[in-house]
Amino acid sequence: MKKLYLQTFGCQMNERDSEGVQGLLLDRGFETTSTIEEADLILYNTCSVRDHAEQKVFGRMGHFRKLKQINPNLIVGIVGCMAQEHGGNFFKKNPEIDLVCGPGNLNQIPDLVEEIRLQRAPRLAIDRLNEEYSLENVHHRSGELKGLVTIMTGCDHRCTYCIVPYTRGDERSRNSENIIKEMRDLEAKGFKDVMLLGQNVNSYGKGLEESIDFAGLLEKIQKETPGIPRLRFITSHPKDAHTRLFTAMRDLPMVCEHMHLPVQSGSNRTLRRMKREHTREWYLEQIEEYRKLVPDGTLTTDFIVGFPGETEKDFLDTLEFIERIEFDSAFIFQYSPRPGTPALKLEDDVTPQEKSRRHQILLAAQKAASLKRNQALIGRTEEVLFESRSKRDEMRFVGRTRGYKRVVVSAERDIIGEFHQAKILSVADETLLGEIAGQ
Repeated sequence: MKKLYLQTFGCQMNERDSEGVQGLLLDRGFETTSTIEEADLILYNTCSVRDHAEQKVFGRMGHFRKLKQINPNLIVGIVGCMAQEHGGNFFKKNPEIDLVCGPGNLNQIPDLVEEIRLQRAPRLAIDRLNEEYSLENVHHRSGELKGLVTIMTGCDHRCTYCIVPYTRGDERSRNSENIIKEMRDLEAKGFKDVMLLGQNVNSYGKGLEESIDFAGLLEKIQKETPGIPRLRFITSHPKDAHTRLFTAMRDLPMVCEHMHLPVQSGSNRTLRRMKREHTREWYLEQIEEYRKLVPDGTLTTDFIVGFPGETEKDFLDTLEFIERIEFDSAFIFQYSPRPGTPALKLEDDVTPQEKSRRHQILLAAQKAASLKRNQALIGRTEEVLFESRSKRDEMRFVGRTRGYKRVVVSAERDIIGEFHQAKILSVADETLLGEIAGQ
């Protein structure tokens, strides 16, 4: 059988795309391999959000050349966001690449691979960026416990640093009935934790003939597939997070009390330069309302440090913001220029050394905030869905609370896939250590 090696970089949407592509290829007679040297087809599903992610992929090109010397029939493909961004330039700079396929063309991959095999000529497919969801009705899953469901693709916000609108296109929402069909499939297969995906899930419904928004979709999923215990979503834009969403999180039993709401900066001046369409005051009001309506809700976010023009005062505003909000966790990245984005016109005047210094300070502040939030849970009992064994001890199990906190407990038998009440005893970094209640 033909063997597929598929590696995924980047976000959960890329993970779901990879599942779909894998399913299409399995239907064409491929089997998967975890050993790249065994592969007849190598696909890298790529991310363009940060330069570091791209350099990881470019760093593999030399290895591809060596593998092709060993197996001249090997087909190598770059798919996803980097494919959309760089297009045919991949063939010019890296002749070892046979396939370049963007996110809108993923359903074409099996046919494109077959054409390459027969004609031994490269294929470029990046012309369907703003068309309908390319993996509709592809329900292959790589796991049995946690599922990913794409509800929309693209983004209509134009943050000056962000390449996503150029690699994922404009916002397009999937028809709710197609989403419900996919949710029913997950319910029938016994999935227990499902995450809804979109570049901005809060704007779901835009452009659809049916009158529905994101909160309405959550209500519909609750009604139609109540057998799924947990429902999550990512990512939200602050401009579109509102009372109706927070109320749905409070009132719908399956919707977990966790929200990822990227703020990016605590400085209004920087937010304006980022074109984020919200202010720090607006964000603070949202969080006050969220914590009032969802008192046990957790909150995670993203920050960019060292954005062009970021002064020491801008940085200190962000530091103060982290200390004031006390996020449960945060992804904090140093700014890196992205091709084609408006921020390229701004002078990248924060030195690498200064970016690194500010980055470390923010990481330390967030670590302290996370520790404080986690220590407040000591003595409490939380519902945990256990997902895996600890790498260090096979009788220790790792799971997540409804608020997406990581919990580790010991157990005398395999509890993967089970819900248990766990009493939190202590904290180790961002991990909660506990015991099964009543054990």
